[in-house]
Order: sequence, then structure tokens, then C-alpha cells
Amino acid sequence: MLNRVLPPDIRVLAWAPVEVNFSARFSCLRRTYRYFFPQAELDLALMNTAAQKYVGTHDFRNFCKMDVGNGVVNFQRTILAACVEPTDGEARAPDPYQLCQFEVTGLAFLYHQVRCMVAVLFLIGQGLEEPEIIDQLLDVEKNPRKPQYSMAVEFPLVLYNCEFEGMEWHYERDVQEFNVTHLQQLWANHAVKTQILYSMLQGLDSARVLEGAAGEEDDDEARLMSWKDLDPPVRNQASAFIEGVRARNHKPLLERSCCEGLESRIQHFVRRGRIALPQVGEGEEAIEGEKRQEAKRSYAKSGIQNAHWDSEHSFKRVCLTNTDSPGLV
Repeated sequence: MLNRVLPPDIRVLAWAPVEVNFSARFSCLRRTYRYFFPQAELDLALMNTAAQKYVGTHDFRNFCKMDVGNGVVNFQRTILAACVEPTDGEARAPDPYQLCQFEVTGLAFLYHQVRCMVAVLFLIGQGLEEPEIIDQLLDVEKNPRKPQYSMAVEFPLVLYNCEFEGMEWHYERDVQEFNVTHLQQLWANHAVKTQILYSMLQGLDSARVLEGAAGEEDDDEARLMSWKDLDPPVRNQASAFIEGVRARNHKPLLERSCCEGLESRIQHFVRRGRIALPQVGEGEEAIEGEKRQEAKRSYAKSGIQNAHWDSEHSFKRVCLTNTDSPGLV
């Protein structure tokens, strides 16, 4: 019944009995995000090497949008796993149209954290930054203020999986058939549109264009070449995956102007009465609790005040999935 009144891009897949005090947000043990993108000109192997630097407990203030106004002053988060790979998991010759993904699993995330992590990985994949830039940005003693850079766009980001303790999902046959049919129809619709666009691009490969700018020589006919033979080729499939306008010349992140620091932001909101002045050691205690309990539900409940769980999306958006059969809900 619910699925027939929900928007077509939202579907209920299953249900589960829970305790009265269950919270889809705060009872979650860990979350997995996936960010999808075309390979284009990106170096996937280099991006995957760089992604491993995110794993562990770090201060991610340089990889998020600081939400100090809502009381978030602790920016240490634990990343359990991270990788960059083709969506089908198969290594093959570079294909600019191959779909890839950045998958990251953690106990909690900051506001826009994943999109900032992806943006830096894109710079590394384009050869504009070295993988060590992640180490430098995670070192908040040397770099306490975030360099100004644009985030990755939001539409390829999916909250792919949430894990809960003792959750038993119930699937009903008629609901399953309805959902599978609906999703198959959506897939067919988008797959056909994708193939139409790809066929158009293939057709343009045979177009004959001038090697250089028109008018440089009188004999333009002798300088015609096939578009597919252009060197270097045009591979802009991922050019629209970063917000804003791409600069002509890349300025290294550590040479850019920086955002306002954490201390000044805290003082600003304290003066306005939005937050109370944080107590010394407040953040350290939260992280020690996280390490001790290894993502148990008791950590989630005790960390409500400071953990700011699942801030990549609004708290009103909830995704519940079965760990045996992860996917959309």
C-alpha cells in the first residue's frame, strides 16, 4: 500500500520489528556510502591508493562543511574501509565510459564529508594533486584551516547500506514482485536513454575536423582528420561532477586561501548564543568511547550530543537495508 502512494524513486522493500526506543539514525552501527562516476581520464589505481589514507580515526575538519552552528565541534570520525574501483569489480583496459565507484564505510560521517573526500580524490585522479595531500589535510596541527575547494556534486551519492544489531528483515512476495517490476522498468528506461546517447557519441567519432584552428592555412582539406583520432582525446565525462566552474589553471590546495578556522567559528556561535563553550577533552572522550566499544549500539546512543551521526544527508532521510541483500529501500 505504501509503495503505491510514494514517489516513483522511493520504495519500501521490507520491514522489521524493533524495540520502542529504536532509532534509524542513532541505532545504526555503521554506514556505507557509494559515489558513482565515469572513469573518463581519471587514474583509478592512484585514486584507490589515496583512498586508503582515509581509513582509521582522523580529524576530518578539512573534508567537510563545518556545522558548528548545530553544536558539532568534534570532527574526529572513524573510517573502516574505503576503495575506488569499477562498479563491476573487473580490471580492464581504460574505458572513459566505464562506471566506477568510491565506496566508504564508517561509524559516522560529517556534513558533506563524503562529497569533500570525493572532490580531493578527483584532483588526485586527474594528476593535479599527489595522494599525500590527504595526509597533509588530515594533519590539522599543520593545516588547521580547510583550503577553499568545491565539493563533488550530490546526485551520484547513495547511502548504500546501514547495519543494525539483531535486525531481521521480512520480505513479502507481492511487494517484492511489485518492486522488482518497477525497478526493472526504471532500469530499462534509463538504459535505453544511455544507449541512445552513447550511439550519438559513436556516430560523432567519424566526423572529420581540422587538426588545428580554422584559417591557419589555405589548404584546410589536407588537414582534416577523424574526430576519433584526435590526440589528446576529449574525455570530459566527469567534468560536471564538481560544483562550480573549473578553473583554467589548477592552484595547489595548500596554496589556496583557507576557510575560517574552528576556534573562530566556535567563538562566533558562542557570542550569538547558538552553542555553549565546549569543555576541554569533550571530543577526546567521545573518540575513546568509539574505540573501546567497536561500533556497538551503546556508543551510538551515548554519542547523540556530539557524534552528529549521518550528517551527509538530512536526518529526515532514512535508508534501511538488509546486510545480506544491500540496496535501496
